[in-house]
Amino acid sequence: MSKNGKREISAAIVGGGFGGVGAAIKLLEAGITDLTIFERNDGVGGVWQANSYPGAACDVPSHLYSFSFAPGTEWSRRYAPQADIEQYLNHLVDDYGVRHHLRCNTAVESAQFDGNKKSWHVQSSDGQARHFDILISACGQLSNPSIPKLDGIEQFKGASFHSANWDHDYDFTGKRVAVVGTGASAIQFVPEVAKQAAHVDIYQRSAPWILHKFDRQYAAWEKRFFKRFPLRVNLSRRFFFSAFEILTYGFTTRHWLLKPMQAASNAFRRKEFRDHPDLLAKTTPDYQIGCKRALFSNDWYPTLKRPNVELIHGTSPSVTAHGLVDADGTERPVDVIIWGTGFKPLDFVAPMQVHGLDGRELSAVWNGRPEAYLGTTVAGFPNMFIMYGPNTNHGAGSVPYSNECQYRYILDAIKKLQNGDYGYLDLKSEVMENWRHEMERRSADSVWNKGGCSSWYVTDKGINTNNWPGPWLEYKRRTKSVKPQEYHFV
Repeated sequence: MSKNGKREISAAIVGGGFGGVGAAIKLLEAGITDLTIFERNDGVGGVWQANSYPGAACDVPSHLYSFSFAPGTEWSRRYAPQADIEQYLNHLVDDYGVRHHLRCNTAVESAQFDGNKKSWHVQSSDGQARHFDILISACGQLSNPSIPKLDGIEQFKGASFHSANWDHDYDFTGKRVAVVGTGASAIQFVPEVAKQAAHVDIYQRSAPWILHKFDRQYAAWEKRFFKRFPLRVNLSRRFFFSAFEILTYGFTTRHWLLKPMQAASNAFRRKEFRDHPDLLAKTTPDYQIGCKRALFSNDWYPTLKRPNVELIHGTSPSVTAHGLVDADGTERPVDVIIWGTGFKPLDFVAPMQVHGLDGRELSAVWNGRPEAYLGTTVAGFPNMFIMYGPNTNHGAGSVPYSNECQYRYILDAIKKLQNGDYGYLDLKSEVMENWRHEMERRSADSVWNKGGCSSWYVTDKGINTNNWPGPWLEYKRRTKSVKPQEYHFV
């Protein structure tokens, strides 16, 4: 028992990115000091520690892409580069006393709920194991790289790596480079690679919607101003949040709200390629804006016009020992392949094995359709909470914002457990069923389902497993507190 008469709670947090670091801070503030953050890499940052490719940066303004309780004043640019974000998270770990609870280079291999002990038995890669009352999975949606199984890939003799596993020792000077994919990562690293390589071939299946990036560097006096006058940062947060919140309605129920965004993208593209009709045709999307994440870049279109860059549009290429073959049968020699093909969106807890009540394994229960109530809890998996879980991604918005909503929900659940001296709470199956129907109904007319594209937001069966189909103020309201009638308290 603790000094206030309530029983002590222990917590295991899996993942040291935004979700995990913020959860640790909030638990410590609530007096929960028996906690461990398991991070499989050698430092905190999550996706921002792993993705260190040239040009890596956030596409959400820095003041919004941070926690409200620690907005940050040392951003070097309006859109923070990767190093700034990794540094921000490291400062949080030190400033809030989290470092002592961090175990790096340690992955959680399995977590098994023990119904008798009413706790989670957590086995880590260092051979240790212990029981925790609470399990918080903060693995994220973008943590496991995806590499397509192209024909002939096993016979390629050159080098290859994914953007999330960048080979910083590779020298691109004089090399022929093939980039597969034109998503959020590719449009950032390709302009940097093209400055060094002899030639870059870019293989694109569908053209992304690109918007001008209103980015700029912050002067030293501005950083001092941010620190001295927090209201300036808060106003910036509110402005960008309001703009993104309007877009959430455009993605879901009022698609006409996306028309100005689409018009701006079309005008930007036509201006860039007015003297390049072939590139204009290749870079014009054939689906509605918002169906895939719209991207922000001032470098992508100019890079495509470089004499050492070729954009190949069409179906996925096949691979030979020394090159790639496009849909027309043309083979282009290649020294190195860079996979800009994103991540496995259904791996919310992978590679960790999670077993709940009756030994049921989470990935088997999901069976290719991840779902969690409010993106946070799953029936049959007591006292487990998922950060940035199913249906908590953003067509527009900030992941740290939804993280903060989830923190309030988790802390309220823990408070109810302590006040009632309960061993665990478990989501009722009927609540999970109703949530599934709600997500289906509200996603049916969204731009992600009706926009004419295929994306990582939606499964091959047309099920939106990743995005929240509503405004974020609604999500904040619904995660304010746990409704006892929705859970079994044991």
